[in-house]
Amino acid sequence: IARLAGVGRAAVSNWRRRHADFPKPVGGTETSPSFALPEVEQWLRDQGKLAEVPLRERVWQQLAGHPAGAVTALRHAGCALLLVRDRPRAWLKVAAVTDAQLARVLPTALADVLVARFGVPGPVNTPTAADLLPSVPLLRAAAELAAGTGACEALEFLL
Repeated sequence: IARLAGVGRAAVSNWRRRHADFPKPVGGTETSPSFALPEVEQWLRDQGKLAEVPLRERVWQQLAGHPAGAVTALRHAGCALLLVRDRPRAWLKVAAVTDAQLARVLPTALADVLVARFGVPGPVNTPTAADLLPSVPLLRAAAELAAGTGACEALEFLL
């Protein structure tokens, strides 16, 4: 939260004590709580303390806070970044739909690129549509990050 707002950790502690509407922790410990990124973003915007979350921070927070865990999120992001790198037109085609549609069509595109890259059976199982649905915002953000840095660099950052 301090990084998002460009302040020190002490300022965040003060906000938590002084503002009854400050988001409640969703996990972590009492000394190191975790917060839901959308709630924190909204609170910071409402307070005039945030214009926009930097893309790198957004991608990192989406990976770290993924409901299935960071390892699953990293596996999904890695598969998507392989598609972005090896078949950018295929990514652009599948990404031009709604989130629910993307989760449905992405397994086929991922299977194609994974088989081409690793053969059958490969070391990475193709995620299902149900598995991918919670990852779609992360995958879109990771692809956006890759557009600016390159897919390999984006994956290295996430690792």
